[in-house]
Amino acid sequence: MYAYAFRDALSRGSGREQRNVIIIPMRKSKDWWEKPELDRQTYFYPHADSIGVRVKGHARAAEAGITTIFRKLYYNPDGHGRENEWDFVTYFECADEHLATFDEICRSLRDLRHNPEWRYVTEGPEWRGRRVLRW
Repeated sequence: MYAYAFRDALSRGSGREQRNVIIIPMRKSKDWWEKPELDRQTYFYPHADSIGVRVKGHARAAEAGITTIFRKLYYNPDGHGRENEWDFVTYFECADEHLATFDEICRSLRDLRHNPEWRYVTEGPEWRGRRVLRW
């Protein structure tokens, strides 16, 4: 999984090229955190769900962004599953021509047919902005 998701991952680039920033805070439900770690990991891979339907999983649903969108997760330093707090904040950067890719990835990740993990996710407000070269 590391080689698949990170070997060809886009590095953080200049604000001249990767002008867009998207920030989304997220938390996972209590049910998610109560699952054994191995069960949670299966949601990231293509697999058959409990009734035998094939699903992409998180990794395949987001595959188009690996080489086109810079991504970094910032985890809550006090841990996950804390009431009224976000478990992590997702930070993205991309060029103008990849905004449509970002939006398509978000649609795919939020689609429970492709990514059943999303039934455990609560998203905070999405913030979009532009990087600047100078203050």
